[in-house]
Parts: sequence; C-alpha cells; structure tokens
Amino acid sequence: MVLKLATWNIGGGMLGRSHQRAGSPSLDYYASVLNTNLPDVVCLQEAHDYDGLREGQTERLAALASYPYFASFPVSESHLAADANLALGVLSRFPIRDFTYRQFPNPKLEGVGPNDESWQLHDKGYAVGFTEVGDRTLALVTGHCFPLHRFGASPVEPRFAPMWQMLAQDLLTVGGTGEAWAAMDLNHGRVADLLGEVLRSGSYFSAFDGTPTTPKGAQWDHILYGRALRLLSTMVAPTASDHSYCQISVLM
Repeated sequence: MVLKLATWNIGGGMLGRSHQRAGSPSLDYYASVLNTNLPDVVCLQEAHDYDGLREGQTERLAALASYPYFASFPVSESHLAADANLALGVLSRFPIRDFTYRQFPNPKLEGVGPNDESWQLHDKGYAVGFTEVGDRTLALVTGHCFPLHRFGASPVEPRFAPMWQMLAQDLLTVGGTGEAWAAMDLNHGRVADLLGEVLRSGSYFSAFDGTPTTPKGAQWDHILYGRALRLLSTMVAPTASDHSYCQISVLM
C-alpha cells in the first residue's frame, strides 16, 4: 500500500508571518492545499484549540478536507489569539487509537520579541499513537519543540539533552517493527544533532535533510520514516503560510 504522509505548522490558521502577529484564520486556504495533495495522514502543529467551547481548527479541517478521523492535543496558550490554545493535530483517513500526549520539561526561558515585547517560553511536547491501516498498524509520533533560538539558546546544549533522550526513547519504543513515522517541527535544522540515536540505530531515516521549510530558508520541519517503509517521493512546497507543506509517499 502506498501512503501519503504530511506535516504542516499552520500557525493558528493564519497566512503570512502568522507566528509574529494575530489575525483572522484562513482555514479554507489550508483545506485547499490538503484537498489538492490528498495526504492519507496529516500532522499539524500550532492548530488552534478552544477547550471544547467551539470547533477547533483540527476538527474544522477534518470536515473541510473529508477526514473521518482526527485528534487534537492542546499544548499551551496561544500567542496569536486570546481565547485559543496551540495544539498538535492529527487528520487521518484511517482509524487512530491510543494517542498519548507527552510534555517536554519547560526550561522557562525569557526573552524580548521583535517589537520589544516580553516573551516567555511556552510549553511544547509531542503525541504518540497508532493508525490502523487495514490489518496493519502504523505508529506515529508528532511534535513541536521549543524555539530556543529565539531565546538565545541552542537545542544542542547539554542542558537540553534529557528532552531529546525522552523523545528518542519514545521513537525507539514505537518504532520497533519499523512501521512507524514521525512528523515534527524541531525548530532546528539538523535532525541528527538532536535525534542521532534513532538514526544510528537504523530504526528511522530522515526524509529531506537540508531542505528549507520556512521563507527565511531555515529547515524547522522534519519527517522521519521507519526502516520497514520504502520512501518513494518527497515534497516540500512553499505556501502562503510561514511554513512549507511537507509530504512524503511511502510503500508500506
């Protein structure tokens, strides 16, 4: 079976430099990209969730792009809307089960934004679960990591090693059969710097190293795929958002 697997940081559903300003969500645009590329499973970062008070963005995109299964995992309050949380989202054409959210330990860094506003490091984390693809099970890890560069820190500093060890352990645990993949906004370019253990073990491979996924030319977004999956193609497509739409096709 050929599967299309995608990841996309949608920045609260806004367009342009959405991570730096509030605005009105444009979910029809995001749905149009999904309906054009037709991924089987999509991982979203920075989708807005409203604590069940109204329809969240993951649920809305599931309806607009005809995904029968979805899940949303609130991570932190949003810096883009006062009434929203930033969430990880999963859209799937196949049943999903047993998802668990894991929160990274927050180092509580503080900084100053581009408009001299005070910044505090919001919580980040990842979700681990499974997709039932016919009579087979595909494990999935999706996450969003701290933008440490915005606070004058680097994710390769020893003080952050426990965070990467935590993520690596979960990747290795669910990736034992090789039928697994991970979709993450790492806020760092070289996945091998942070998760070298899972690459060296042969459990996972990185799909598109060195490919910019933001308008400024940085690669923050990554897809890893398990050793039992055969990579057929990759696509990193610039969008009207401030992150590219990233997709791979694999043979399962």
